[in-house]
Amino acid sequence: MLTTIRRSYAIFVQSLGVLRQDKEILLFPILSGLFTLVAMAGLIFGGVVTGFFQRLAESGDRSLEGNLLGYGALFVWYFVSWFIVLFFNVGVVACARIRLEGGDPTVADGFRAARENLKAIVVWALISATVGLILRMIAERSKLIGALIAKFLGAAWAVATYFVVPVMIFEKSGPRESMKSSTEMISRTWGESLVAAAGVGIMIMLLGIGGLAFPILGFLISATAAVVGLGVMVLYWIALAILSSALTGIYRTGLYLYVKDGRQIPGFDDGFARTAFATKGKATAAAWTAAG
Repeated sequence: MLTTIRRSYAIFVQSLGVLRQDKEILLFPILSGLFTLVAMAGLIFGGVVTGFFQRLAESGDRSLEGNLLGYGALFVWYFVSWFIVLFFNVGVVACARIRLEGGDPTVADGFRAARENLKAIVVWALISATVGLILRMIAERSKLIGALIAKFLGAAWAVATYFVVPVMIFEKSGPRESMKSSTEMISRTWGESLVAAAGVGIMIMLLGIGGLAFPILGFLISATAAVVGLGVMVLYWIALAILSSALTGIYRTGLYLYVKDGRQIPGFDDGFARTAFATKGKATAAAWTAAG
């Protein structure tokens, strides 16, 4: 456990060091969040104005029409949200690669990469929305068992497609080739060391738990202070989400460059590369050694 935390801390700190050189990368997750909120508001407004929600309520969620309308609306939302996330993630990854290869990226570089890969983003958003809808349908069919199966399949899908975005935009591969390449890169290089990929997420989670201190301390002072503390906690969590998105994009790009080219990643020390990106065989051996 302590080894995992130390590794996660190293991943977090070194990714943060790269981000400090190009703080403008934070603009992409900020815009991603804002556009997602605008899209949500727009879809809700459209559903109310056109009477779609009323028709959905009148149809009932167990009728064929209700199911078709409900799943159709869900698919649209999945597609729109995925498109927004992917568009700005491409910007993060593109800028991260320029920095990690010794360049000095600008926001314009990120937007240029997103525009140049617009078709691929649309296609992958459609695929992601379809997979998301299928998982949702599985989860709703069998309740607890369906939810567990959906979570397992969702996790497997997330792992298999971990490198899809960098492969898609750097190698100009189609969806099938990108997913195949992503899966092969994970199988060949990580194997049982996938915990390293969660390094940023683990540290963000720990920092997020620390945010609970704001409303708790406020509650000890007064009801007003508790409300203020709650607001501060929410803002703190939003800031962490933005930071997490940027750091994850940087880290994932570094992983891609390391796995693809087998070379040291600028901004990350050599010891980090040897431990965080252990091959399947080495990871297995290390696990058995530690157990013995």
